[in-house]
Amino acid sequence: MPELIHTFEAIQKNEEQKRIFLASLEGKTLEGSQEQEGPTFEDIQLKAAGINASKDDIVSLQGSFAEAAGFGIGAGLGYSKE
Repeated sequence: MPELIHTFEAIQKNEEQKRIFLASLEGKTLEGSQEQEGPTFEDIQLKAAGINASKDDIVSLQGSFAEAAGFGIGAGLGYSKE
């Protein structure tokens, strides 16, 4: 039974993509045609480094990320996490 449900979901997704494509050929945008964006590569790198902050947060400027942004040891921000 789960295979059947996945098959129907795949067919439905395929048909929706066809409708969106045909509408885009006519210069129209359909509701729901904007794909949801997932996390960025930088966000995934931060999580892998054990930093639980977004790339826009000052807390994310640690280690190699701080060095890449131009804040190294002795040239840092003077910020401490409380």
